[in-house]
Amino acid sequence: MMKNGLFGFGLVLLMLAACKKDKTEMIKEPLKLTDYYPNSGNQGTLVTVEGTGFSNNPSDISATFSGTPADVVSATATAVVLRAPQKGSTGEIVMKVSGETLNIGRYTYQELSVQRISPSNGAAGAHIRISGAGFSSLKGPAEVFINGKASVVVSASDTLLVVEVPEAVGTGPVKVKVDGKESMGQTFKYQAIAGISPLTGGKGTQVRITGEGFEELAEGNYVDFNGKPALVKEASGTSLLVVAPAEVGTGPLSITINKQKVTGPVFTVVPPPVIETVSPLSGPGGSVMTIVGNTFSTILEENKVSINGKVIPVTTASATKLTLTLPGNTGNGKVVLSVNDQVVQGPEFKDQSLGINKLSPENGLAGTQVTITGTGFNANAAQNTVTFNGLPAAILSATESTIVVKAPIGLSTGIVKVINNGAEAISPVVFSRAGVLTIAGGPGNTDLDISAFRTGSLAIDRQGNIFVLEVERSRIKKISPEGVVTLFAGSPTGQRGNKNGKGAEALFNFAADPGMDIDANGNLYISDGGNLSIRKVSPQGEVSNFAIGFGNINKLAFDGRGILYVLGSFNGAWRINPEGLRSTINITSMSDVCRPVVVDNIIYKLNNENFYIDTYNLTTNQNMTSVIGGNYGHTDGIGRAAAFASINGMAADNDGNIIIADAGNTAIRKLNPKTKEVTTLAKFTRGGAVDGSLNEAKAGSIGDVIVDKAGNIYFIDSSNNAVRKIFLK
Repeated sequence: MMKNGLFGFGLVLLMLAACKKDKTEMIKEPLKLTDYYPNSGNQGTLVTVEGTGFSNNPSDISATFSGTPADVVSATATAVVLRAPQKGSTGEIVMKVSGETLNIGRYTYQELSVQRISPSNGAAGAHIRISGAGFSSLKGPAEVFINGKASVVVSASDTLLVVEVPEAVGTGPVKVKVDGKESMGQTFKYQAIAGISPLTGGKGTQVRITGEGFEELAEGNYVDFNGKPALVKEASGTSLLVVAPAEVGTGPLSITINKQKVTGPVFTVVPPPVIETVSPLSGPGGSVMTIVGNTFSTILEENKVSINGKVIPVTTASATKLTLTLPGNTGNGKVVLSVNDQVVQGPEFKDQSLGINKLSPENGLAGTQVTITGTGFNANAAQNTVTFNGLPAAILSATESTIVVKAPIGLSTGIVKVINNGAEAISPVVFSRAGVLTIAGGPGNTDLDISAFRTGSLAIDRQGNIFVLEVERSRIKKISPEGVVTLFAGSPTGQRGNKNGKGAEALFNFAADPGMDIDANGNLYISDGGNLSIRKVSPQGEVSNFAIGFGNINKLAFDGRGILYVLGSFNGAWRINPEGLRSTINITSMSDVCRPVVVDNIIYKLNNENFYIDTYNLTTNQNMTSVIGGNYGHTDGIGRAAAFASINGMAADNDGNIIIADAGNTAIRKLNPKTKEVTTLAKFTRGGAVDGSLNEAKAGSIGDVIVDKAGNIYFIDSSNNAVRKIFLK
């Protein structure tokens, strides 16, 4: 009996489950009308009724036109086609589905009938075809309205009208009026893109499209970015969420629905963001973090920052800088930035009380006083440890938010660390071993005599020895890497003449702006203008004539092949090969105060107005004026957009760039010959010969410049009677 009881109980459960399942399957969509068309016509006209809850079986459906039964031509769950009955009269259409009544609307028996529109969707400016009957009239043309707005009829016949979709017409029925009669057709779905957000990004960027007339199902909308198809993630009638494709390019975004295309705004492809610095790299909650870089968005919400996976709102945003307030308790982890779904990973952040916000200055030499600003320092200076790229620095003073130190001897470029109570913080930027140091001379120093002429001339050999012309005394001084100054060639008393010999035995007769350069073997070549010759000085100081019989000559320079180029005064030049064979070059309008620089068969030369650079093409023998610069001032830029003031020197560096002494701006500038871009490497306060960081150093009138094999720059500071060195690395 127990078994039978259990069996019976199980049978009941199965029956209940079956009944429950049957009830679920019986649930159907409610009977609902969404549209019908046309609302007028003759007997036999086919009328389409659209909605939900219909039956696929025509026998379940019946309909009457003003009480007269009508044939059901076809039926689906969402559309039923009826035929207007013979001998019917104007009145209401009533339809019954499985006994349930649905009032459709009024149908008018008349010649005028809007039976079909094609396409039934589209954008402003599209042409739609309206098929029907009774469109012709002798009294006046047919009028067409879409969603109540008058539309331009492009062409017309008795059975076909072609109209243009007006701007912002919206979604609504198509109505035709002829001779006081009117007929309503199916609903036209108007498509328009109101906007896209964001307007910039790259592959993988999710873009929200707003507008109207979109398909509710994602697969019904075809979206492309400048012709490249995109994935549609979400869809509604007024909004789409799409993903920019991998091959996305700058261009308009478009949507195609039922073969009808609407074009929206341009989506601009930009590179992924770049993080240059994050400050601080450690710190407590409440600290303000600054992220510096490029390709950020100026729209706050388009920048998303997370630390250790926790998203932190951005408080200010520009194209190159973001700020945010640290909430605390983020834990240690990477700083990650996403700009319009383009992601870049930054440095590690430590969630701790100790942190470095800023170094001031960010560059300098051994002995430079540096202020470190941050949080969590020990007010007892001895309890803090500070290192520059691993070298300990002497701490001068300390508070909980600032430490003042002296950059250590042996300084090299690298990060700065602060250690307090076992915690370690690193600087947001490296401290660069960069600055200015006087190598020789200076105010009141008698080792050199180079203050009489504003430019002078320098050369440097592979061992780091510097050679400088004392123009007024017609002799050459040598400065060792240690800064020891000795007479290299020429008279100890400053006597002028024309005599070959070794060292002090030789005599020169320099003109106002003599030039000097050095070849690959360490031989110096000097334009001895008073003797109309080029003199050669060996590494041992032996002076000889290299070429004679010139007119007025001044600055000169070698190219990479060992060919020497000698400039005449203001016009004309000579090219001399290593064997001494010379040829004339027709260079025009050049200054006599600045050496030329030869890069890739192009001579870069200073124009005689002294604030822009001309070129001479050695292949085509063509002079080009104002190639770099053209306005007086101080502006970085490309080509003629750059501005200089009183250029006194130029020299090639090891990377093929041209270093420029812009004396009028007391600045050292750099020109990239390939891109023609000019940038400022250092700009000094005009004044005495003050050494130190690039921010703190002072200089007088900057004359000739040269670059050593390590990339250091040397310049003549004529008003301070000094040769000075710029460290950039």
